[in-house]
Amino acid sequence: MDDDAVDAAVAKLDARDYVVVMDERGANLSSPELSNKLSAVIESSRQIVIVIGGAYGVSDATRVRADLIWSLSKLVFPHELVRVLLAEQVYRAQEIASGGKYHHA
Repeated sequence: MDDDAVDAAVAKLDARDYVVVMDERGANLSSPELSNKLSAVIESSRQIVIVIGGAYGVSDATRVRADLIWSLSKLVFPHELVRVLLAEQVYRAQEIASGGKYHHA
């Protein structure tokens, strides 16, 4: 999806949606920090929308709309790998929030 398509999709989001933009310049969070952030959003009944930036990141308009700009690493990864890493980190965050044994603190 090019920047214009991403901007158009983001513009259609509900104002209450919690938008997470994946960008290597974003905040580096520990797994417990991510768990706390996502748990608070879920408890507030907001929908979480995750936007993966392109090779050059996302537009300024998308960055402004973001509630959280999150970095998995300062390294740049292909979209396919980011999707796998995101799935694992969201699962880990949910396990931490529920007191599961998946994460070792």
